[in-house]
Amino acid sequence: MQELLVVVIVAVSALYLGAKYMSAGLRARLVMHLTRGGKRSFIARWLDKSGGGGCGGGSCGSGCAPKQPDPPGKHRVIKLHQR
Repeated sequence: MQELLVVVIVAVSALYLGAKYMSAGLRARLVMHLTRGGKRSFIARWLDKSGGGGCGGGSCGSGCAPKQPDPPGKHRVIKLHQR
């Protein structure tokens, strides 16, 4: 009985980590494959969320927008001292 519980816990955690760090393109293809019959399963609803591990996850609100460069003269200088 304990072995079965361990297998279930490991399988659920592997599914969670796989879904969390899956790229958006792969996630969309998987959701499309799961909803092919017209019905949306629980896993398809769970995977069909905006977000993900990579750039454009939407969790920080910035997406893949490049960082704006600092204006000239506003750069911080880091001084290194020899010992």
